[in-house]
Amino acid sequence: MKKNFESMMILTADIGDKAQEEIFQKITKKIESLEGKVLDAKVWAKERNLAFFLKSRGADKKKHTKGCYWLVEFCIDTDRLAELKETVRLEESILRSLILQGKSMEAEKVEA
Repeated sequence: MKKNFESMMILTADIGDKAQEEIFQKITKKIESLEGKVLDAKVWAKERNLAFFLKSRGADKKKHTKGCYWLVEFCIDTDRLAELKETVRLEESILRSLILQGKSMEAEKVEA
């Protein structure tokens, strides 16, 4: 059953615009490859100070004090959500992510 979800991702601010755009495209294409639909995607804050530092994943373990906030609204089958979460988790430039269930009425309109 398809449902709407909202995701906020914090990316490292020091990777540059081109690399951030590549990550945005990668996540968007992953949603579409899982038979989902991106309803809206926007940069919420280009470079914002974090309340506390966040360590990057991977071997680097660099401390970040700034991040780029990216907000995505999408509709996807709940059975395929785990695969999307795994893709987001494996991306080293994404410091933190949160996926929440959105309004279900929109998902019903998309299915129709």
